[in-house]
Amino acid sequence: MNFGRAHPEHDVIVVAHYLAIWESYGTPPEHLRENVEEVVHEFLKIGRAEYELASFIAFDKSAAVASVSCRLNTKAYPMVLKPDLYKEGYIWSVFTDDAYRGRGVAKKLVSMAVDHLEEIGCNSVVLHSSEAGRPLYTGMGFELATEMRLKFDRTVNLNAAST
Repeated sequence: MNFGRAHPEHDVIVVAHYLAIWESYGTPPEHLRENVEEVVHEFLKIGRAEYELASFIAFDKSAAVASVSCRLNTKAYPMVLKPDLYKEGYIWSVFTDDAYRGRGVAKKLVSMAVDHLEEIGCNSVVLHSSEAGRPLYTGMGFELATEMRLKFDRTVNLNAAST
């Protein structure tokens, strides 16, 4: 197994793996944007230019069997702390082919992403995990954090539900 940092010519692999994750969630293809691959390619391009994005890939011979991407995290609110006090990285698109799960491949790739984020000055890392991935990440020192969400389901009247 060979592990390495991806280059722009590997973007097609990173995009395919990212879309495979959405497929694994059971996302119907008709829910995806028509230009979905273009959207992800553009995200990678902008991420490299502006957010120190890096991707890492595991190859078994010539087959790309796993990948991970990471970048500086952006916030949906004004960041008032100095960057040296709070510079957060974000890990996304952790993909491992089913045949390679449980072999430490994802752990190695996530470690490479964490190393990259630490090298660029991040002092914390965030990722969103599936239930299946949680043991891997907690075993690597990630901690559960509180995130609150409210989904707008047009079939449920929230006002009626609260009375």
